[in-house]
Amino acid sequence: MDLGLALIDDERRILWADAELGRCLALPPELLEIGRDFAEAVTFCHARGDYTATDASPSIAELIAELSIRQDLCREIAGPEGRQVQCRQLPIGEDNFLHIYRDVPNADAAAVALRESERRLHDFAEAGADWFWEMDENYNYTWFSDNFERSLGIKAGARYGQSRFDLIAEWADEDGEARHRQCLEQRKPFRNIISRPKTEDDRQFWLRASGAPFFDTEGNFRGYRGVSSDITEDIAFRERTKSDAERIATTMDGMNETMALFDDQNQLIFCNQAFRELNHQIIDIIAPGITFEELVRANADLGRFADGKDQAEAFVQQRLRQFQQPDGPVDIEFEGEIWVRSNIQLLENGERVLTVVDITGLRQAETDLRTAKDLAEQANRAKSMFLANMSHELRTPLNAISGFSEIIGQELFGPLGDPRYTEYAQDIHASGGHLLAIINDILDLSRIEEGQDELENSENAVGDILAACLPLVRERAAAAQIRIDLNIAEDLPRVIIDLRRIKQILINLLSNAIKFTELGGRITVGAAVDPDGNMEISVKDTGIGMRPEDISKAMEPFGQIDSSLARRYEGTGLGLSLAKQLTEAHGGRLLVDSQPDIGTTVRLVLPSERLVTNNFPTAEGPAEEY
Repeated sequence: MDLGLALIDDERRILWADAELGRCLALPPELLEIGRDFAEAVTFCHARGDYTATDASPSIAELIAELSIRQDLCREIAGPEGRQVQCRQLPIGEDNFLHIYRDVPNADAAAVALRESERRLHDFAEAGADWFWEMDENYNYTWFSDNFERSLGIKAGARYGQSRFDLIAEWADEDGEARHRQCLEQRKPFRNIISRPKTEDDRQFWLRASGAPFFDTEGNFRGYRGVSSDITEDIAFRERTKSDAERIATTMDGMNETMALFDDQNQLIFCNQAFRELNHQIIDIIAPGITFEELVRANADLGRFADGKDQAEAFVQQRLRQFQQPDGPVDIEFEGEIWVRSNIQLLENGERVLTVVDITGLRQAETDLRTAKDLAEQANRAKSMFLANMSHELRTPLNAISGFSEIIGQELFGPLGDPRYTEYAQDIHASGGHLLAIINDILDLSRIEEGQDELENSENAVGDILAACLPLVRERAAAAQIRIDLNIAEDLPRVIIDLRRIKQILINLLSNAIKFTELGGRITVGAAVDPDGNMEISVKDTGIGMRPEDISKAMEPFGQIDSSLARRYEGTGLGLSLAKQLTEAHGGRLLVDSQPDIGTTVRLVLPSERLVTNNFPTAEGPAEEY
C-alpha cells in the first residue's frame, strides 16, 4: 500500500513504522526507530512548516496533545516537494494508536481546499450577530444565513420570494425608499440603509443593511448580496442620548454661570444662554465651529476688555496661552467696570470647558474691604498715638502726686496731727502707683503695636530670672495665704532675652495667678526644656479658672472675664495681652490652659534658638516651696 503507517502506544512510543512513512514525510530514519517518541517526528514536520499551509496553523503543543486523544482525527498538511498529505489518527484497542499518512491527488487537494474555504466562510458568517442575505434581479430574497432566524426569530423560508420593498414598513429617512430604489436601479453598492421591517406580530425593531450587486460570467446583473444587523438598541440609545443632551442643554441655559465647551481643535461645540448674553455684541458669529481665538479677537476688536485697549494683541496672546495651558482662574475686566472670573478646565479627551462667573460685586466688596481696612489701620494708629501722647502727659503729674503723697504719708517734714491724713496720703500714693502702672502698660502696648519696641537682649539664667521676680509678689501671696512652689529642672541652659521684658511677663502672670486664686491656694512655677528643644516656663494656679471659650477674650487688650471673684480685684485686662505681645516679640508663644474651678496654667515658650546650648537634660527637678 502507498500508505505511511506508524503504531504508537499511549505514551507516544513508536511500536512499529513502515518505510513509506519516512518517504511520505521525508523524515530522518532515526526519528522512526522503535521506542522513539513520535512527538519528535511531529515536531520535525511542524518546524519545517508542514502544518501552516492549508490548516489553521495549530501550535506544536496542540499537535502533541492530540496524540493522546482517543478519537478519530484527520487533517491535511503540506508535505515535501509541494505535495499535499492527509494524516489520520485512529485509536486501536485500549492503549495504541494507528497513524496513517497518504498523498492527496491534485483533484482531491482542490476539493479539500474548496471544502475548507466553504467551511471557513460558513464559520465567519455564523460567528457574529450580523447575517448575510442574497436577492435576485427583481429584489426578491433567495437566501439568508442561519443568523437571520437566530437574531430576529423570523423563519427565513417565509421571506424567500418576497420583494425587499414589500417587507419594509418604515424608512429611517423621509426619502429613503426613493433614494434606495434609484441606487439599486443604477446597480450601485449601498451602505447603512436603515429601515423597520414588517413582522406578523408587529414587533418594532430597526435593521441596517449594506449590499453590492453581483453579475454572471457574461456580465448580466443577477441580484444583490449583502449583510444586515439589528440596531434597535443603538437607535434607542441614540434617542435617549439625544433626549439627555437636550435636557442638559436646557439645564445649562437656565444656569447663571456662563459655560462653553470647546473641542481638541479649540472649536466651539456648545455654549449656554449666559455665554451668548455675555458676548451679545458678537452674537452673530457665535456658532459651533468658531475658535476660541476668533471669539477673543472679536471682543478685543470692539474694545470690550479694559486691559486690552492699549495692547490688544498682547492681551489676546495672553488669553490664548491661558486657554492652552490653564493654571487657575483669571480675573478679567470688561468695559463698564464689569469683572468676570474665567476658568478653563482641560478634559482627558483634549476638550476644554470654559466657565465664567460675574464677580463685579465681589470685586467691589474687596475694594470696600480694603478701604475699611485702611481706615481701621489709620484709626488704630491714631488711637495708639493718642494713648502714647496722653500717657506721657499723665505721667508727669502722676509722678508728682506719687512723690508728694509719699512725703506726706511718711511725715518727712513733721507730724500731720490727725492720723487720718497719713492714711489718706498712703491711699493717694497707692492709687497713683496703680494708675501709673496702667499708663506704663498702655505705653508698652502702644509701642509694641507700632513696632517701636526693640528688645535689649542679654544672656541670663532662668533660675536667676525667677529668683528676681518672686520677691516682688511674695507679700501679696502671703497675705492671701497662697503657697508658691518652684519646680525647675536642673542644669537648664542660659537664654538670650530682654531681661526687663521677661520679668514684666512673669510678674504679670504671677500677679494674675495670685489675684484669681482663693485663700489657701497654690501656685507652681516650673521651668524645663520641652522635647522640641524649646525653653518652657510655666505658672500654674488652683484658682477660679476660665471656660475654654473665654481664653481668647482674656488674651485681648482690655479683655476681662465676667466673674464675681475677678471683679473683687482691680485691673484693666492688659496683663495677659501685654504678656502675649512681649512673648511673641521674642519669637515665642504664650499658651493658656484653663478649666473653671480647677485652675489655669500659662506657659511661656521661648524658641530653641534663644538657648545658649542644647546639652542639657529635659527631666524636671524636685519641687521646692518658696
